[in-house]
Amino acid sequence: MELRHLRYFQVLAETLNFTRAAERLHIAQPPLSRQIQQLEDELGVVLLERGRPLRLTEAGRYFYEHSHTLLNQLGTVCDNTRRIGAGQKTWMGIGFAPSTLYGVLPELIRRLRSDEQLDLELGLSEMTTLQQVQALKAGRIDIGFGRIHIDDPAIHQRILTEDRLVAVLPAGHPLLAGPATLAQLAREPFVLYPGNPRPSYA
Repeated sequence: MELRHLRYFQVLAETLNFTRAAERLHIAQPPLSRQIQQLEDELGVVLLERGRPLRLTEAGRYFYEHSHTLLNQLGTVCDNTRRIGAGQKTWMGIGFAPSTLYGVLPELIRRLRSDEQLDLELGLSEMTTLQQVQALKAGRIDIGFGRIHIDDPAIHQRILTEDRLVAVLPAGHPLLAGPATLAQLAREPFVLYPGNPRPSYA
């Protein structure tokens, strides 16, 4: 599937007329029909009911909505790429472990996006801390927010906040009567965080 298939289908879905769509696209009608047929063959579904008037099938309506969103996103990406290339905008890649969304990260993102002088385009990528280290070294992100201390001289780290770990016990559990020790908790059945992909956290 190529971008032209999506663009041709978008125009045809908007006009619901092969002749008018071909005119808007500045191509002849037969090549347009072939491109739409190729798209349907690749998807394995019929997108259009070829009667009078031309109508979108259920699958065609779904594909139109989502491909429309995709093309709009691509347009934004292209526009921002040109602005970044011309020095009118700065791109900043941010990696984050999902649990950091409950801390300082949302406020930081809000402040960065509201600062008109910076004119930043933020790229947010959900990654484990170890994936962030690799992405930082490869230059795919500029900053990362994780949970593990990494012993790597190539990575500069700063502690922003420390969270307590809390044991959650059923109501009426005997250990709730006073401060529980690790030795006491060690004898209890636990639902634990998985050892992979964050072994040091587990």
